[in-house]
Amino acid sequence: MYWIIKTQNLPVHFICLCTPKKERKTTMFTSEIKITEILPPTLDSREAATRLVNFLRGIKENNKIELDFTGVVFMSRSFADQFHKDLHADEEKLDLNFKNASFDVIAMLRAVSNTQKHRKKVANVYKTFIFNNLSNLEDITFSW
Repeated sequence: MYWIIKTQNLPVHFICLCTPKKERKTTMFTSEIKITEILPPTLDSREAATRLVNFLRGIKENNKIELDFTGVVFMSRSFADQFHKDLHADEEKLDLNFKNASFDVIAMLRAVSNTQKHRKKVANVYKTFIFNNLSNLEDITFSW
């Protein structure tokens, strides 16, 4: 059974995948979001990417989010870069599916994903040596 509900203020379609009552353990919701109802068809700014990710994070009651790229004609590298950074900035992971994305959009997202590196924090632990006299310092300095 599928329920499709279009809210009045948000361009989100909720699809409920339900099982018979005997087998029902959990109900999984999928939100279908049409990007062109939120953003223009040319995704070309970092601000737009941040706005989209913030919108996605606001939909907390759903398990899966399906982004419908119907009508999107262009995605800039800066949009894709900011979208990737904002998605991975928080510990909360989103389950995203892309629908009707063109080859160019998928290629841009893959290119940006391949160039992103997760940086590790550098430890700020330094060894300190204290020498009582100059000869001990010379012994350590010239030992190698």
